[in-house]
Parts: sequence; C-alpha cells; structure tokens
Amino acid sequence: MKKLFQAFFFLLAVLLFSQAKEVIKFKGNITRFDDVTYKDFKVLDQRQNQSIGVLPFGESKEMKEVIFPTTPENDFKVWYDKGNSLSGQNELLLILKRLKLSTGESDGKKTQGTMDFSAQIFQKEGDQYKFLYKKDTVFSFQDKDVSELMVKNIPVIFSVFIKKAYTLEPIQNVVTLNDLSDYEAYLRSTYTAFKNEQLKDGIYPNFTSFFNQNPLQGSYVLERNNRGEVTKAIKSENGKKEKISSNKMFAYIENGKAYKKTMSGFIELSKNENGFYIKANRGQILPVQYNSAYGMFGLIGAVAGSIDQAAKQKKMKTEEKEEIYIDLLTGEYDFSNN
Repeated sequence: MKKLFQAFFFLLAVLLFSQAKEVIKFKGNITRFDDVTYKDFKVLDQRQNQSIGVLPFGESKEMKEVIFPTTPENDFKVWYDKGNSLSGQNELLLILKRLKLSTGESDGKKTQGTMDFSAQIFQKEGDQYKFLYKKDTVFSFQDKDVSELMVKNIPVIFSVFIKKAYTLEPIQNVVTLNDLSDYEAYLRSTYTAFKNEQLKDGIYPNFTSFFNQNPLQGSYVLERNNRGEVTKAIKSENGKKEKISSNKMFAYIENGKAYKKTMSGFIELSKNENGFYIKANRGQILPVQYNSAYGMFGLIGAVAGSIDQAAKQKKMKTEEKEEIYIDLLTGEYDFSNN
C-alpha cells in the first residue's frame, strides 16, 4: 500500500511539472528615440501570485501555463538592451505588481478574457528613486482564440507602458529602495493634503501641486458663467491681468472645499481613509470609446465599430454615481475598487 501511494504521488508530480507551456514572445521594441539614455533596465517582481495563468489554447483547447521565457528581470533587460544605448547615468526600474490572465464566458464563437495588469516605473539616480509612471487596470478581450490574443498583447501593453514613461518627467519626490515596497503608503504619509485637515485655498494646475498643497502663487479670483460654473481664474498684479482657463486646472479650493476638473465641469473632491474621491459615474468623467483598452493601448485585434457615441455617453451619464478615487501616483481616476 505504501508503494502504491508513493507511485501515485510520483505520477501526480510528473503531471504537474509536465504542464504544457505557452512562452511570452517579446517582439517589437522599447527603443527610446530621443537623446536620453539609461545605463540599465531592472525589474523588481512584487507579484503576490507568480502564476500568469493556465489557459486553453488551440482548437483542442489544450491547457497551457503562460510563462516568461526565463525571468522577468532577464527578459526585460534583454528586450531593452536590443534597441537602446546603455550610456546614460541613470537606470530604469520596472516594478511588476500584477500580471494575471483568465478566460470567461463564451457565446460559441468568441470567448471573453481579462488581463489584470499593474506596474510602476521609476528612474534610479544613484541610490535614490523618482516615480515616472503607473498603470493599474484590467483589460478586456473577446476573440475566438482569446488566450492567444492575450499572450500576444502582453509585450504590446508593456511596450506602450514603458514608452509612455519615456515621455514623462520624473516626480521630484525622492525615495529609497525600502520605500518602494509600498510606494503609495509612503506618499500617503508624506503628502500635505493627507496630513493636514484644512486644505489651502487656491488654484492647482496638476495633481502633485494639489497633494503637496502648493497652489499657484498670487491672489486669483474665480470667474463664473451665468450658470455658476467656474470658467477661469484671474490674477491682477502691477496693472497686469493673468488668466488661467478652467481647462488648465487640475482642481481649485475655495473656502476649504476642493473641486476637481472633469469633462463635465468641476465636481467636489471629498476625502476619507481611502483617499480623495469624487462622487460621479463614468459617463460624467470619461468620453465613450469603441473599446477603452484598445483605444488606450492600440492592442492587436482591435476593430472599430460604428457606435452612436453621443447616445451611449448620454446613457452612461444616467448610471448610478459612485466614489471614484484619484490615484496618488498619476492623478488619474482609480477604478480598482469599483
């Protein structure tokens, strides 16, 4: 009996370790075409779940485990080194938080799939790090061969993500490697807007000025239209007037209350233990797209349909309002808890 159990567990182990593999192919490039260069590209893998996913592939729907060719650290470095000069003074650090693929319902022709994606990228200067960019979202797919489509799009998404970081200036808040274990918690403990109960009146051109509570210098007066909507802010100094359009504002604070600029005008910003949020629905703050994932990242397989966007936008604006938080790292809307 003991030998029978030993044989059973041996066969089980063989089956587990002989799981068919689907290897991610890092095609395309992550070349930076301006004069800025980095001497190295590193990856810090903070994924709690190291499995990318076991999905059905091909006509036979064979279950395969999606894997990196070697390790994230090595694979991204090789990919980066192919198209970039390594002559710079600084380094890039990619922090991989989540990468998880799964398949869902099928109508017999097409199957739904999702990619849970979360990553951050920093510029390393000596022993210090400065934040560049973050993406934290779930991409939706639908295709006859949805598993193949999602795996093909992994390098596409990372390529667009990294190239987006190339276009941004690093945020000047300097942190150490230890702070990167939970960078958002670190920011929450340092940003003035979280530490102070009272917010400072003024005009805030971007999210970092808001969270750091550094409004534009000078005494600005808000100008409203006949509907009471803020359209601009005006500062008069030394006989000269300086005007700032509402479209150039991230937010303004008046009498201690904050208001966030959205595509539907300004909406009040509130704060609780989870952060700053507005009470709205997606129709009020996001324009309708054919497919938000395809539109943002240019994914393979996107097909533009003839959709009545105005009607869809109007319908979305009637949906129930919810708490939509402002991402600490990017100033973008954070739907991770919605």
